[in-house]
Amino acid sequence: MVSSVGVTDTIKSLSDLQTRCNLRQADSDRFFCEWVDDLPELSQQEQAGVARIKQRYDYHRVDGLLLEGTINLLVVSPLLELAGFLDPPFRIRSPYGVALELEDPDETIRGFIDTLVVQERLWILVVESKRTSISVPAALPQLLDYMLTTPQSNKPVFGMATNGDEFMFLKLTLTETPQYDVSRTFSLFPRRHELGEVLQILKRLGQAMLE
Repeated sequence: MVSSVGVTDTIKSLSDLQTRCNLRQADSDRFFCEWVDDLPELSQQEQAGVARIKQRYDYHRVDGLLLEGTINLLVVSPLLELAGFLDPPFRIRSPYGVALELEDPDETIRGFIDTLVVQERLWILVVESKRTSISVPAALPQLLDYMLTTPQSNKPVFGMATNGDEFMFLKLTLTETPQYDVSRTFSLFPRRHELGEVLQILKRLGQAMLE
């Protein structure tokens, strides 16, 4: 169910989230090493699948910004299939979508976050806006806010956020003082895209969830 209240009515910044949820960014570069270390090699079939996703995305993206349903269809679902998340032992649920509102210097940008949760430990978040693209880093406080709703566990929670053009990965530990860190931003829109690296990281996070 879509929330009737924009999430930024309560969470305006990372500082707000850190104060309200006793959250802090990890100090160690090794806190979130899963997006860098031991990334699996992609098979020829997986590389071909990545190329096909990119080709289809470019074909539809040339007409303008895409809504979250189209991004899910063209990019997210094929990536989840290539990563093996649509088959046992993984299970996917779709808990809710949430309204998103960000203050731009010129206008208020209203958008939407569509969510999928894999194996209760990997949040897939698709951000879209009908008028202008909301950058994934700009939506980071809201994305973390929803990841914090994961039931308490001694295992880390991961996230992947995308607006179609860019991707970012997150890691969160739900300890007494929750800690988080983020990856760099990966790009899909330029010709020299980084979708292969995105798939490698997804597969690595899948391994981490089963450990």
